[in-house]
Amino acid sequence: MKKKDIIAGIVVLLSISVLSGFLLAQAYRLTKPKIEEQKKIEEERLNREIFNEGIKFSQDKVKERPCTAVYKENGELAGWIFDLKTTGYGGNILIKAGFDSDMKIRGIRILEHTETPGLGSKITDTKFLGQFKGMEPSVLYLKKDKSEGLIDGITGATISSRAVTESVRKLQEELE
Repeated sequence: MKKKDIIAGIVVLLSISVLSGFLLAQAYRLTKPKIEEQKKIEEERLNREIFNEGIKFSQDKVKERPCTAVYKENGELAGWIFDLKTTGYGGNILIKAGFDSDMKIRGIRILEHTETPGLGSKITDTKFLGQFKGMEPSVLYLKKDKSEGLIDGITGATISSRAVTESVRKLQEELE
């Protein structure tokens, strides 16, 4: 192959790469506002799952911890929603935990996880998460970890169950 052919090939590949990069950047620029809008809609949907009476959601801090304050239609504070990050068996678990004004749990949602499908992934099930509603930190333990614990862990996924339970309990204790 001639040197001229090699240089021409490099120029063509470089041109295609630059054009592809430019087009990808433009596609990102055009879709970013829509993606951000969808994230906000999903965030509000999750917040309303935890606080169905919530009318207004605003950024706040409780004991220097960032959160979302939830207000009822009459302007009264309904509670707060916190985003938590903990480590389970398969990696990070992102949790959204809602507390009423008495710091009792209103609801919990798992936002992201990398737990084992069919086992640890059951931390997203309503059966598991529903156990947390109304709980205080003194009983927020897995039954197998502490005699006064009221949370049934997921069979075969103790590490995942414990990670969710402990992170919510520690936050609740911190906030009281």
